[in-house]
Amino acid sequence: MQLKIQNLTAGYPAGPDILHGVDLHLRSSEIITVIGPNGAGKSTILRAIFNLAEIRSGQIFHAAREITNLKTDQIIRSGVALVSQGRNIFPDLTVDENLEMGAFVLQNPDEIDRRKTEVFKIFPTLKKFRQKKSGILSGGERQMIAIGMGLMTSPEVICLDEPSIGLAPRVVAEVFEKIRQIRDVGTSVLMIEQNAATALQISDRGYALELGKVAIHDSATELLKNPKIRKLYLGG
Repeated sequence: MQLKIQNLTAGYPAGPDILHGVDLHLRSSEIITVIGPNGAGKSTILRAIFNLAEIRSGQIFHAAREITNLKTDQIIRSGVALVSQGRNIFPDLTVDENLEMGAFVLQNPDEIDRRKTEVFKIFPTLKKFRQKKSGILSGGERQMIAIGMGLMTSPEVICLDEPSIGLAPRVVAEVFEKIRQIRDVGTSVLMIEQNAATALQISDRGYALELGKVAIHDSATELLKNPKIRKLYLGG
């Protein structure tokens, strides 16, 4: 099991609980998508994993090692990467420089170069623009940079928070195809996504969150056929 969340209750300092006893697991070379309405607690799951939310009870494991409440950089060093919502890149830096920022836990320049090469295999478009400032690129290209930064540590698990947000449908399809490629080369993917239908089409399993609790957990195929899921998240 690459990632296991067990009976997780979490929130933010001086605030109420957002998550209530959440159980979730992610296997090797698997994509799982967490869907749900705004305010359901989807992003709080990712923040809790990376110790950016307050864990009040429960445990989080990566590859059988407990990572609950470790420092964020320790969690990243352990092999779990986070790509936050909103394409958090450095627009005044080049594509190359952004990728190097993603490799902040590494020291060996040769290893950084090797990992850039791996990122460019998945995102060949970025190689063409490697010396361009990132801020002049399209929204889809900037999202690829953000995901590429997450991949620079060669994580076993990459967590993506709303990777399709603000993108045109054609670009969404391209980004999701890249996410599928990331899974196919051996990195497990935990994705939070409002674009439920498209995300589930590339996923192995999914979780529907309601009011901070897992309401439904099933294979992606079954979720796409589920009448409740279709009504609430897939437009009928």
